[in-house]
Amino acid sequence: MTGFHCAVCGARLSAPVREVAPPAEGEAWTPLEPPVDPCPPRMVAGTFARDPEPGRITWGPLPKGFKRSRSGHGPGVDPVLCPADLVGTVKVPGRWIGCCGPAGADGPNLACAGCGAQAGLWIGDCYTWPEVGLDGRLVRRPPS
Repeated sequence: MTGFHCAVCGARLSAPVREVAPPAEGEAWTPLEPPVDPCPPRMVAGTFARDPEPGRITWGPLPKGFKRSRSGHGPGVDPVLCPADLVGTVKVPGRWIGCCGPAGADGPNLACAGCGAQAGLWIGDCYTWPEVGLDGRLVRRPPS
């Protein structure tokens, strides 16, 4: 098991996680109807899945001077994690907006603590399952 690292500076962004299939439709991969308290995370801690809906998270441009490499997952292959598995990230000011948690509607709201690359989106408002999506262009998994 390995975790995700920032492809820009190499800093660790997640705890060690293993890949699993995304939850089947009707299990945990659909938004909840409020009120649900507490809302469980979409992914079990220690696991990640490739986002089955490529493009649902719209990422902005790559950081200046960054060249995509084969070590990243590439566009359209964004890993989805449990928020408890995050390490080495900081909130992006002005994008942690929502009534009960971050809605994720204002763009990437997690940045690498090492270099500031906006590499993630934490969603966890009252109308959705808590989850973290990482930008597949800006993360890599070192060999285990």
